[in-house]
Amino acid sequence: MAREKASRKIVELTKDKVLEQMLAEERVDSDEFDTSLLYRMFRYLLPRKGLTGLAVLLATCEALVMTIPAYLIGLAIDRVGDSAHRASFVTQTLDHATAHLQPLVASLVDSQKHGIVLIFGVFVAAAWASKWLIGVATSYLVQVVGQGVVHQLRVEVYSHIGDMEMSYFHTNPVGRLVNRTTFDTQSISELFSDAVAQGARDLLFILVLFVVMLGLDWVLTTVLLLSLPLLSVAALHYRKRARPGLRLTSALLSRMNSWLSENISGMRENHLFQKQTQRKSEFKSLTQAHQISVIKVIQAWAIVRPSMNFITALATACIVLVGFWRVDQGLTTLGVMLTFIQYTNQVWRPVRNLAEKFNLIQSSLTSAERVMAILDTPSKMFDSPSVNPGLRVLDGQVHFEDVRFAYPNAANVEVLHGLSFDLPPGRKLALVGDTGAGKSTITHLLSRFYDPTAGRICIDGTNVRDYPLRALRAGIAIVPQDVVIFSGTIRDNIALGAQVSDAHLHACLEAVCADALVTSLEGGLDHVLEEGGRTLSSGERQLLSFARALVADPPILVLDEATANVDTRTEQIIQRAIDRLLADRSSIVVAHRLSTILDADEILVLKDGSVCERGTHLELVALGGEYARLYRLHKSSNAAA
Repeated sequence: MAREKASRKIVELTKDKVLEQMLAEERVDSDEFDTSLLYRMFRYLLPRKGLTGLAVLLATCEALVMTIPAYLIGLAIDRVGDSAHRASFVTQTLDHATAHLQPLVASLVDSQKHGIVLIFGVFVAAAWASKWLIGVATSYLVQVVGQGVVHQLRVEVYSHIGDMEMSYFHTNPVGRLVNRTTFDTQSISELFSDAVAQGARDLLFILVLFVVMLGLDWVLTTVLLLSLPLLSVAALHYRKRARPGLRLTSALLSRMNSWLSENISGMRENHLFQKQTQRKSEFKSLTQAHQISVIKVIQAWAIVRPSMNFITALATACIVLVGFWRVDQGLTTLGVMLTFIQYTNQVWRPVRNLAEKFNLIQSSLTSAERVMAILDTPSKMFDSPSVNPGLRVLDGQVHFEDVRFAYPNAANVEVLHGLSFDLPPGRKLALVGDTGAGKSTITHLLSRFYDPTAGRICIDGTNVRDYPLRALRAGIAIVPQDVVIFSGTIRDNIALGAQVSDAHLHACLEAVCADALVTSLEGGLDHVLEEGGRTLSSGERQLLSFARALVADPPILVLDEATANVDTRTEQIIQRAIDRLLADRSSIVVAHRLSTILDADEILVLKDGSVCERGTHLELVALGGEYARLYRLHKSSNAAA
């Protein structure tokens, strides 16, 4: 109840509906520890089992070596003490006649003690040097393993996201997906390279140390073991108090990253609509909520850590008292007791480390939950069992038959109702209608960004489901209204990875009247464009998108309101190029400006997801219906301009 109250307070503070949904989806109030998720993460170590096994072996060696210095120091103390005792016995037994030999005996004993100290000192130094070398090798190996896991996860996550159907991106913002692919996978890396690796080394050290301590003195070992239940209670208390806070902190950090990505990308809109003050207030609330959640975790640790320190100090004091008593009774040696005190101090450090590592493990597992949620989401857009691998789009004949469609998560509200039409090869079909009539939806269905809920779509007489997705989309080029320009050269943006000669690229640029633009830029085809093509006008970006479509040279070309954002002069230039290049090519034009479709072979007028009129431009104007109304509006707007 208290944890649920904390998450409710966070939502009330931020007033962020997206965060509220995230907290519900990610179960931040859950107190479950998903061990199956941990096992699933360990499966990523299998391809690296050789390096992982070597790292574990080195960690075991390091744990063994770490016990040597304290043991040698205690042994040296006992040896030096025995040497001094023997010297005292010899000098006491010498009579007055041989008293002149006492200085010689003392000198020999001193040299023996110095030799013992020197020998043991060399061994201790060698042990510390070995520990350092093994530690360096172990750290390197676990980092290599961790980064290998990150690489594999990032490739898997991005590949899976790339295979998702478009509806997935309606409910998962870009910022959130970027966060999953970068931040969360890096957090999982720390699970292997820090938490698990260091934790395994600490556990091995504790086990080895207890075995050695039992061999030295089982009574003192028992005294030490009696403190462990108290430490376990403190660690479990911290785990119970900290886990929800860690989940909440991780969710808030994810939301902050998503929020920043979205708002920095949309900074122009924030300025245009004077939303800077509101956005600053929103971000302040998010950071304040994150601060509160972090402080909650710190409060839990602030109670537990002093408690653990007190328990360890009390246990050490008990070992010292019992140890001196046993030395006094002759039950153990001074060297063993001093070795035990050093071991006691050494064993507390990994015990505390294991408790502290819980933060990192929980944070990593929370990230793993998010990443696995993506990988477990089925990719609905895939090749059907009946797919013909050899199929290719050749003629470009398009057939829609009684197609119905409702967007996912849209309460089954149909946007297309029994749509049927035919587009013969090499013909031009125009789609006209008000916003929301379903024009762009038709182009999405044609490319199988979505599948229809009923009816069928065929190309060249074959259902689009029977085409391999790569072959289907290779046969269709879409020129959208909102052009996406990637960071990179003009060549990269036009060719999109295809092996195309510069001569062909220049020919395509010339065909769409973009050659002058490219030659005016420094470097020509090698000119580097910024993210989103910010330095280009909307018309220039549109010209590059036309060149991109022409390089693909598909049998079917879709212009989705492609001239909506260009000026009249640019539209005229592009229109002339399109007229030349659409010869012998099937085309679907989603029209914003009706002047671009006057020569269409057929015009479909859509209204509320259905075809209300169809025919040529002259036929529809003469009909005096919906198209005639839209055409009059178009003419009047042009006259006003």
